[in-house]
Amino acid sequence: MKIKNIIAALLIGASLYSCDYLDIVPDDTPVLSDAFKNEQTAENFVFACYSFIPNYLHYRENLTWCTTPEVVGSSHWTTTYFTFLRMQQALYNSSDPVIDIWQSSYNGIRQCYTFLENIDMVKPSQISPSELEDKKTTWKAEVKFLIAYYHYLLLQNYGPIVILEKSIDLNAPKEELFRPRIPYDECVEKIAGMFDAAAQNLPTTVKASNYGRATKVTAQALKARMYLYAASPQFNGNAQMYKEFKNKDGQQLISQTYNKEKWKKAMDECKKAIQMAEQAGIKLYTYTKKTNLSAKDQAIANTRNVVVDAWNQELIWGYSGWKESWGDGGSIQTAIIPKGISTSSGAPWGALGATAYSADLFLTENGLPIDEDPAYNYPNRYTVPEGDSVAILHRNREPRFYGAIGFNRGDYFINGDTINLKMKFKEKNGTRDPGSDQLYGSYAISKLVHPETFVSGTSNSLVTYPFPIIRLGELYLSYAEAYYEYNGTLADDALTYFNAIRRRAGIPDIEISYKGLPEGKNLEKVIRRERIIELMFEGQMAYDYRRWLTAIDEWKGMEKGMFGLNPYGKTNEEYYQPTCLDTKPFVFRPEQYLSPINQNYLNINSQLVQNPGW
Repeated sequence: MKIKNIIAALLIGASLYSCDYLDIVPDDTPVLSDAFKNEQTAENFVFACYSFIPNYLHYRENLTWCTTPEVVGSSHWTTTYFTFLRMQQALYNSSDPVIDIWQSSYNGIRQCYTFLENIDMVKPSQISPSELEDKKTTWKAEVKFLIAYYHYLLLQNYGPIVILEKSIDLNAPKEELFRPRIPYDECVEKIAGMFDAAAQNLPTTVKASNYGRATKVTAQALKARMYLYAASPQFNGNAQMYKEFKNKDGQQLISQTYNKEKWKKAMDECKKAIQMAEQAGIKLYTYTKKTNLSAKDQAIANTRNVVVDAWNQELIWGYSGWKESWGDGGSIQTAIIPKGISTSSGAPWGALGATAYSADLFLTENGLPIDEDPAYNYPNRYTVPEGDSVAILHRNREPRFYGAIGFNRGDYFINGDTINLKMKFKEKNGTRDPGSDQLYGSYAISKLVHPETFVSGTSNSLVTYPFPIIRLGELYLSYAEAYYEYNGTLADDALTYFNAIRRRAGIPDIEISYKGLPEGKNLEKVIRRERIIELMFEGQMAYDYRRWLTAIDEWKGMEKGMFGLNPYGKTNEEYYQPTCLDTKPFVFRPEQYLSPINQNYLNINSQLVQNPGW
């Protein structure tokens, strides 16, 4: 087998820390022996195996946080240039799935097996044979981890998949080349075995120059998330949706019988991941760059920086494969920083912001939903009290709201400083006209902007960071969820972990907020909402509402437009009006619980069956 442009690419060199993965795809030009001639070219091939990780930092290209009603683009943005809008509006199908995780993931798996088949031909050039053997052991483990991870991505997006446990010769018989999907639960166990096999020789931690590379903790954490998904309603006894979801031989692909023990398995795997992470020095993030902050400001800073503080103590694994650059059409920060902060007519675009839907999910300072807190003036929430400049809606909210969301007359963190946003029509940070880039929903996203990113009329610089793929806070909430689903309540470590997230967020423990621990479905509702809030804008909502089978209900009523405040309001009375953003519908249908497999692949492999509804 030969490799496309491999010599030129390998000569460049790469490091994961510098966010410069190589994209080397097996093809018909130079020979493989060139890729494995010494330890440097071999390690560069390892970097190439990482290059198939989805670009979580590019808002046009990923299937996560931009494809939910968390965010809304400028009113004049069209589906021609902004792929995520097609996902939000359900303008995709099996003939044109828009974003094809299926192909890219299997390409990555193929690349990884190519490495494993050839790594032993490498001879040392500048290191001893024993040092090379040690490196080979670690590299093999990393690549085995990536094989597991790419299978996991496929499972996450498509449900039951084809598992490749070895490389397949393209000249093999068609029975070996063209395989059917295997049942979901079987996929889970096979992928879990892959993660475990890789973990045996992965390091527990890595040095700074290797941040972004796999560790034992990374493997266990992702395995734990996979088991959590497997226990969830979408895949655990979902006879309503998937009764007829079968292979061509009649094999059922998703279990029709609920199994409570899956929650116990998820709970145990999450606990193992937490213990491994904490033993490796990973802990909940606390902002420390400024001291003597008030309790509220500390909690705001925790939320404001937990994502953007690069390689912080909570991050288990982050994506650093693409480096944002100022003015790039896919850069998150360029898109979400409000206009008017710079005097330049170009970037920032200030054209991708939060919706009222996401803003309203955040709790009050008492740790309760805004429509359930008796101390919160919910009926008059759109009123600006006399002598104030901020609507009641934006007062007395939990610190995570202020750390994640920018709003009219609220604080925004940029240029190493705090500025006050002015977001009414024609104001500095507000809408100019319907044909210009604008924060259409009247809310800015602050959680994904590094506070030391610098914006001016003449000099702009982005402070980049790895996008979190998984962090410890998620594991705490996953364990709490699994514990509740298995035991019917929260207690012991589950309650401790859950309240640790709330305390870091600056809100009371759940028992204090609710004057006792909620019971039954009420507790489930609280647990789920806490997860959605804590992981807002981190790509988890897209999968959580699907696995809970609540996406249809949660996202209903947005077919004619998502909701925000009136971006064309000039007065308080005009501006603070719940407004249907009629150029930005959000559509979610039952078939969207799983992504469609490109029809071309089904035409090639007659053993494949399509996901239901597609």
